[in-house]
Amino acid sequence: MTDAATIRAQLPGAPRALVHEHQDALIAGLMDYVSHPSVSATGEGFPAATDHALDEVKRAGLTPSVLVGDGGRPLVVGHRAGPAGSPHVLLYGHYDVQPAGPRERWNSDPFTPVLRDGRIWGRGTGDNKGQHYAHLQALRLFDEYAGQLPCSVTVLLDGEEEIGSPTLAATLGAHRELFEGCDLVVWSDRSVHESGEWCVSHGVRGMVRLRLRATGPSRPLHSGNFGNVATNPAWQLVQALACLKDPAGRVLVEGFEDGREPLPDADRAAFAALPLDLPQVLGDIGLSGMDPAFDGLSFYERLADRPTLTINGISTGDVARTIIPDTAEAGVDIRLTPGQDPQAVFERVAAHLRVHAPEVTVTKTGGTPASRTTIDNPYTPRVAAAVSRVTGRPPLLIPAYGGTLPDWVFTGVLGLPSIGLPLANADQANHAPNENLRVDYFLDATAICMELLLELGAADGPLARPTATEA
Repeated sequence: MTDAATIRAQLPGAPRALVHEHQDALIAGLMDYVSHPSVSATGEGFPAATDHALDEVKRAGLTPSVLVGDGGRPLVVGHRAGPAGSPHVLLYGHYDVQPAGPRERWNSDPFTPVLRDGRIWGRGTGDNKGQHYAHLQALRLFDEYAGQLPCSVTVLLDGEEEIGSPTLAATLGAHRELFEGCDLVVWSDRSVHESGEWCVSHGVRGMVRLRLRATGPSRPLHSGNFGNVATNPAWQLVQALACLKDPAGRVLVEGFEDGREPLPDADRAAFAALPLDLPQVLGDIGLSGMDPAFDGLSFYERLADRPTLTINGISTGDVARTIIPDTAEAGVDIRLTPGQDPQAVFERVAAHLRVHAPEVTVTKTGGTPASRTTIDNPYTPRVAAAVSRVTGRPPLLIPAYGGTLPDWVFTGVLGLPSIGLPLANADQANHAPNENLRVDYFLDATAICMELLLELGAADGPLARPTATEA
C-alpha cells in the first residue's frame, strides 16, 4: 500500500463526507477569518492581518515564516514535508482584499460576515480568503486524522496581490532556498467557469497599466471668458486616446502585437470544447454583439489570442460646471498574451504618443507578463481527478485567458509548471459590493483540496520523484 493510500485509509471516511461532518466549524472559522480586514491598498487591518494569516497557517500544521520585500506587505509561508520521494506542491493564495467600496451598496457590513441564503457574504469570502482557507483546512484535517500529509506542501499567502504583487518576484528570488524541490504550483483564485462547472486553468494574461495626463491653465477657467483663448487639456487627452485606435477599433501602435506567441493547437481545441451560450453572455452585460474590431475571431480567441487596449476611465473635472479644466487624466490597461514584454509594449505606446500627441504625458503604473502552462502537462490529469472524485464529473480544462495574476513569478522566476484550481462560485462579486462565497462550493472545495494532495502523493503514479537511494 502506498503512503497516500495509507493516509487515505486512516481517514474516517471519504474527504467529502469528512468535510461535511466538520462543516459547522469550517464555516465558523472562515467567517472569523473574513471578519479581520486586510486591505493592502489602504493598509486597513495591517499589520494584524499578517498575524491572522500566520495563525491559520500554524493551525494547518505547517511550520510558518514571514517574508518581507522592499517596502511591501509581508508574505506568509508555511511548509511541511511529506513522505520521502513524494512530489512537492506550492499552494498560492492571497490574504489581502480589495477596499470595501461604498458601504451603502452592501446589504450587510463587509467585514461582519453573514451566512444567508446558502452563502457567506463579506469582503474576501471568494477573493481570496475562502479559497486558500479551503486548502488550509484540508491540511488541518490531514494533520488531525493522519498526522502527516500525502505529499510535501509549501503554502504561500501573498499580502499585496490586490495591488499587483509589486515585491513578490524579488522576494521569492531572494529566498529561492524555501522553494527548492518544488515540482508544481497550484493557485486557487478567480471563479469556476461561467457555466458553474468546476475547471482547471493553465495561465493568465499579462497587463500594462498606463496613466495619460494633459495639463492646461493653472486653474479651472470660465469657458465663456476664456474659451478660444486657453488650451483645453480635455481635448488634448481625447485626441491622444483617439490616436491609439482607428475608427474601426484596430490598434494603431506600431509593433503592438510583437512577441505574441500563437495559440497552441491543444489550447485552441480546449477552447472549442468549452460550453458557451454567447447570446446569454452578451445579454447578461446588456449587449447584442461583440466588438466589431475583431470580427472573425471567436469569443475565446478574443480573450486568449490577442492583446487588448482599454480605456478604464477619464477624469476632466466637474461636468456640471461650464469650465475649461486645468488637467485631464485617463487610465488605460493593456492585457498581454504570452510572449509579450510589458516594458516593450509600454515603450511602443509611449513612442506613438510622442509622435501623435506630444503634449500628453504617459506613465506606466504597473506591468505583469502573461503566463502559460501547457494544457497537456502531466499534472493536469491528477488535478482533474481530484475534482472528479468530489463532484462526480470531470472539470473543464481551460487554457490561459482572462484576467491577470502574478503567475509569471512561478513559471518565470521559479521555473515551475503552474495550474489554477478556482474554488469560488462564478457570481462571487469579487471586487464589488456584496462579495460572497457559496457554502456548497466552499465545502466541496475543501474536499477537492484533500483529494488533490492524495492524488499528487500517490507513490505508484508517474509523478513520484525517486528517493535518494532510488536515484
